[in-house]
Amino acid sequence: MANVLQVSSQGVNNTPGIHVQGGNLGPLGPGRVQGPQIPGQSQVQGPEQGQQVQGQIDFESNYAAFVTRMRDALDLPEQLDQLLFKDGAQLLMSGNGEMQQVLNELFSTIQMDDPSQLLQYFSTQQDAQAKFTGDFFNDLRGVLAGNISDNLKNAIQEFLKSYNDYSSGTHYLNQMQSSARDISSMLLKSYRGDFEDLLNQMDWNAEPGDTQANTELINNQIIPFLSKYVSRTHDYGSVRKASMLFVMYAAKYENGNKSVMEKLFNKIARNGDFQLLFKGDDAKASFAATEEALKTQNSATQASDLISNYLLKGAQGSAGPEQISQYYKVLNNLLLNESMYMPLLHMLIPFRYQNKDVMSEMWVDPDADKKKSDGDAKTVKLLLKFNIEGLGNFDMITQMKERNVDMHLFVPETVKETPKNIQTKVGQILSNNGLSLRNIELGRKTRDIRVEEVFPEIREKESGINVAV
Repeated sequence: MANVLQVSSQGVNNTPGIHVQGGNLGPLGPGRVQGPQIPGQSQVQGPEQGQQVQGQIDFESNYAAFVTRMRDALDLPEQLDQLLFKDGAQLLMSGNGEMQQVLNELFSTIQMDDPSQLLQYFSTQQDAQAKFTGDFFNDLRGVLAGNISDNLKNAIQEFLKSYNDYSSGTHYLNQMQSSARDISSMLLKSYRGDFEDLLNQMDWNAEPGDTQANTELINNQIIPFLSKYVSRTHDYGSVRKASMLFVMYAAKYENGNKSVMEKLFNKIARNGDFQLLFKGDDAKASFAATEEALKTQNSATQASDLISNYLLKGAQGSAGPEQISQYYKVLNNLLLNESMYMPLLHMLIPFRYQNKDVMSEMWVDPDADKKKSDGDAKTVKLLLKFNIEGLGNFDMITQMKERNVDMHLFVPETVKETPKNIQTKVGQILSNNGLSLRNIELGRKTRDIRVEEVFPEIREKESGINVAV
């Protein structure tokens, strides 16, 4: 097959020359959550990136940790497919009322019956999962790729960490609410009323970035309450584990305070080198447009929140004690992707189409032709991997420029359509969406296409950003 998309077969360099930043689970500073303070659990100090501490999730991750763990996490779609569709189907028939309710709501949200529904779903999920997109972040990547001072680079990194948590504020708040409800149901009856009184004081509908009131309540009352409860009752099992999850989400939520994030942005916007290198007359206007786009993103997180809620329930033992470690593993890998600022966009989009389960995974380079001249159209390169129930696994590699598409499509043996019919149908789908199929190469899928084959630049130091988020 002609290699029209320049797919490489080189392997990943697992020891890139990128500095890995360690750090506490909680953000630093007076009044901040200093990691989980639950009796029976030692204070966490500088865990290794991408590892778990006594069974709990390490939210801190960075580009170097992503590279070193990428191969280990390649089976994430299969793991999520197993827990969501296969184990989920069994739970629906098991009589487990709690999990049945969660799964019924989730499956009704991701059920698609016609192509227009599916297209809208993909669009909203892209908005929800792709945080670091748009002109502002494209230009910011250009600044970071330049020869800038360490002070400016560090300032940008601090801003990105804060923006990451700010943009996920609604998601973190939803997960805290779910964890808090689980904790309440597990508390001794004599403590439950006081805890629920505290939860009723939380503003669960707070705007993203409006974290101060909730954070003060969490730090000054809710976390001390949980700490005292565990100390007095010696419940070092389910209550402590759920409390640790709550505290970790609270730490990320607090770090997304909008006023802090804006101060960090203003710091870099005043930098003379930044003003010279940024490809725009007004960085503030460009960033304001990005903030406005977050409103669409935050309205599109329902499916993602429902999936996270399902995994949290499983990690807390609602699907059975023998499954806890598997739910934790999948949740941890999803959080690694969720907190990553990297040159490639990575999205997992499960759905059900005409009563068939589909697990899809997408890797996108929004600007694949880095050597283009100013004013030239961007080249977008995409690797789409999807599994359709009853058919098997597909791999699709596409490259698009000025709405013209070159494509490699690898199909399983179960697909009996002739190459000509496949080409005609693919061309029609693209045409219906305003695209033109310039070239298509078809082949049988005999092995999995690796991410680094399609995007060999992921091995390169300059492709990554030295930042833990």
